[in-house]
Amino acid sequence: MATPTSTTVYGRIVSNTSKSVIKSKVDKLTGFKYPLEATPLRGTFSKQTGKNLVMNMINSLLKTYKGERFMLPNYGCNLADYLMEPLDETTFNDIRDSIAESITDYLKLITINKLQVFQSEPSFRLSNVLNVKLFCTIKDEENNNLEVNIKI
Repeated sequence: MATPTSTTVYGRIVSNTSKSVIKSKVDKLTGFKYPLEATPLRGTFSKQTGKNLVMNMINSLLKTYKGERFMLPNYGCNLADYLMEPLDETTFNDIRDSIAESITDYLKLITINKLQVFQSEPSFRLSNVLNVKLFCTIKDEENNNLEVNIKI
């Protein structure tokens, strides 16, 4: 049996110089909108981008217990465990260290500029409330300053 010796090429062959110029049209970070809610146009799983996505990612990371996320046993901060600790500078420093470590491990797309942990004034219903204020910047995005407030 004879083997073919010719090849037919359809289209144009792209040179190596033009391959380096071609970029993806999707440079934005996209993800699922949380909390999940059904909408008539987009269904249950709708997308979000930009600051809203990053804020939800930070909230998810800070409110998750370590060992709660499947296949990522160190994901999370265990911040609720600090509520029964004495609210002094040592506890606040431990909280800051835990948050900074989790963010540098799992959210490499942001840079922490300032991290504040403080006790809010006792109110009628809540006696001890910890506030976490995180000022950060999102890498590789325009208008990238972000402020996240979380109450524990």
